[in-house]
Amino acid sequence: MVSSRKLALISSLASLGSVIYFLETFIPFPLPFGRWGLSNLVVLIAVVLYDWQTVFAVSLMKSVVSALITGQLFSIVSLMSIAGSVTAATCEYVTFHTSVFGLTGISVLGSVANNVAQSIVGAVSIKSWSFLLVLPNMLILGIPGAVLNAYLTERVVKRAKNSFGLDVAQKVTNNENDSR
Repeated sequence: MVSSRKLALISSLASLGSVIYFLETFIPFPLPFGRWGLSNLVVLIAVVLYDWQTVFAVSLMKSVVSALITGQLFSIVSLMSIAGSVTAATCEYVTFHTSVFGLTGISVLGSVANNVAQSIVGAVSIKSWSFLLVLPNMLILGIPGAVLNAYLTERVVKRAKNSFGLDVAQKVTNNENDSR
């Protein structure tokens, strides 16, 4: 059974991610329908602080609530968002817990996983692999948002340790040092 505290945490992170997703629609992006991926910040925070079930729930709820807010629920865009978010969350969680990369590398890998998953879902849905022609641009344009998400996650986690006594900042610091 999920505790009320954990449910509140998942809801708070998913809601914050959804608000960021909505606000992101006002930030210009070089490709049609593209986003900078800043709402994935909450998923990366969950990856660092919590277990897989929480990460999965935050990722899924963020995508569903975002689709609801933007009026895209049950559209191919929402399916692409869910596929990308869950794939990225899985990639980030596994990579973080194997301590191969620092947060920046993990976030960039998550961005790559997100864009590849979204492109595959898009290509399958329109029954044309030509959809993948835009993938290289998506991968390159995803890097700035991924780097910013990693930076912000590191700051949030360190503040969480100071404010709430969470014992994760050392793990993040060690993980960052391993990547250098």
